[in-house]
Amino acid sequence: MASLPTGAGVQERVHLPDQVTMGLLPYLTAHALDEDYALAAARRGPRSGAAADPSARRRIGLAGGLALVVFAVLAATAAMQTSKDSGSQERERQALISQVKSRKAAVEADRRTVAKLQLENNRLEAALLRNTSSAGGVLSRLDLLGLRSGTSAVQGQGVAIVVDDAVNADSDRNRVLDSDLQALVNGLWRAGAEAISINSQRITNLTAIRHAGTAITVNFSSLDRPYRILAIGDRNRLPSRFADTTSGQTWLDLQRQVGLRFSMHAEKSLRLPAATVPDLRYAKTATSKTKELS
Repeated sequence: MASLPTGAGVQERVHLPDQVTMGLLPYLTAHALDEDYALAAARRGPRSGAAADPSARRRIGLAGGLALVVFAVLAATAAMQTSKDSGSQERERQALISQVKSRKAAVEADRRTVAKLQLENNRLEAALLRNTSSAGGVLSRLDLLGLRSGTSAVQGQGVAIVVDDAVNADSDRNRVLDSDLQALVNGLWRAGAEAISINSQRITNLTAIRHAGTAITVNFSSLDRPYRILAIGDRNRLPSRFADTTSGQTWLDLQRQVGLRFSMHAEKSLRLPAATVPDLRYAKTATSKTKELS
């Protein structure tokens, strides 16, 4: 403290601030942090009792630590469960793969067995026919039945016929109708044809030749113009015999009068496809009583 003289001549003690009595550098070192702490405390406001209470802070820290422990336990449990589920799913996937491979192998084995049995059946059937005294007659009869029923493909000499509408046809009168093709097929049968097809559709006793809208259908398949008819038979006699039939005369008249186009050529070799074998829906094996009645 310094003493200054007063006007009354009495010395009075005057308190001087630290910045006067201390040097600048020591003052800044001593007071800079204190003022910063005071400013931060003023901004936060008064401290609550819980925050100021050491026991409260310990409880909060304990609760936080406990929460961390619980979280760690849950995380470890979830990781273990995930690992266990992953292992289980992998085992199930491998089991399914094994089952699929096993089933595929079984299917392939069954297919090989079926193919082997079919070959064996064909071999036994051929051997039976060869060892039968009338094998030649049986085979010939089978070939004849396949030819007449249309259930087997056939090849041989015959005639090829192409028919079409008249040029610039503008009405049904000068177009080929289903009835015209029916007459042509019937005439070929009468002339001695053994097998007939129209646009690769084999003609059998169950074949229907009909109009369906604007198209002609054979075996329920629509045909496109021109119509190509193949007939297997004696290629030297079929043309003349067909011309002598009523159907042949009708087609000659259609050609002359309304301009329908018709051409027939003898062929050394023709191949006709087999017809689709229909499913029997009403036929059943005859009983002895039925045979007696018939």
